[in-house]
Formats: sequence, structure tokens, C-alpha cells
Amino acid sequence: MSGPSPDRFDDKASVKGTMLRAHLSWAANRFGPGFETVKQGLSAPVLALLSRPVLPTDWVPFSALIELDRAIAAAAGPDPEETWLALGRHSAALNLTGVYKGFISGEPHRFFERMTVLHHQFQTFGRSAYERLGDSSGRVRIENTSAFSPVYCISGRGYYQEALRLLHAPGPIVVRHTACAADGAPACVFELAW
Repeated sequence: MSGPSPDRFDDKASVKGTMLRAHLSWAANRFGPGFETVKQGLSAPVLALLSRPVLPTDWVPFSALIELDRAIAAAAGPDPEETWLALGRHSAALNLTGVYKGFISGEPHRFFERMTVLHHQFQTFGRSAYERLGDSSGRVRIENTSAFSPVYCISGRGYYQEALRLLHAPGPIVVRHTACAADGAPACVFELAW
């Protein structure tokens, strides 16, 4: 991405440590356990955060997650969007088959409805709403968000793709990001079909 950053952060915007841990896991798999090439792109506060173990239940500044994701994409080159999609897919695969495997219900509508109820257990900003559009389609809206980043939305698209795969959705799986708060929209919107 070039030009000014379309990110917006506030002091209260945080995500669960499980997200950061999943993205660190992807970086360790790609660059080795020390992922030094990624660390070169990080600020002192984020390096300090990473100098100690981050627990899955810890709250991590949203801005730190986005900074890490940008540094991972810069190290992975040349297509940052593909890296952010991969981070989202890896996060879903790691968390939905591990700590949060109980969320996998086998039925996509039920899964996404449960996700909206549990939204605030994983991030402190925005409100999630799910709308069933048809037997094999739905819409996720993240509304009233005080913080946002297109990086997060792209990795979210990867997360939803992998979640549908883990749910054994018959496919073809299609996840489109049709509106983004970073572009001035009132909500980030994801259209899902399977």
C-alpha cells in the first residue's frame, strides 16, 4: 500500500492474544523461529511486547497486531494482500482446530451467528452482525468501530474463507469484502457464499 495509512487506532482498541500468536506462528513457519527479517520492521514498543510470552487470553493493542502484519508482509513480499489473507487463514486453522474448536458447529449460519455474539470476547472495538441471505450465503457487518485497518479486513477475509473450509461448506467458497470503514463506509461488510 502506498500513500498515507488508512488505519485508525484508539487507545482502547485491543484484540485477544490468540490472534497475535497465530500471526507469529505463521511468521515462525515462514522465516524461522526468530523471524529476524520481520523484527527489523517493528517499533521498539512492539518488539518489547514480543519479548515476553503473549498468552491467548491477553489483550494486545490492535495497532501492534497491524504493525506486525505489515512487517510480516514486507518481509514476505511482493504481494502484501496475499500474505494478509494467509495470516487470516492460518489464524482460523490454528484457533478453530485448537483452543476454539468448540466454535465449529458444522453449519455455517450457526457458526457466524455465534461469532457475532462472541465478538467482544476477541476484540474491544466495533459490533458484529450476521444476516442470513440464503441457504448458502450470508453477510457479516462490523459496525460502529472506533478502530480499523484494511489489513485487518483482508486477513478477516482469509479467516472467513478458512472457517468455511473447516465447516466443510460444499463450495465453491466465496468471501468478498464489499465495504470498508477505512474507505469511509459506515461498516466493514463481508459477503459469504458456499
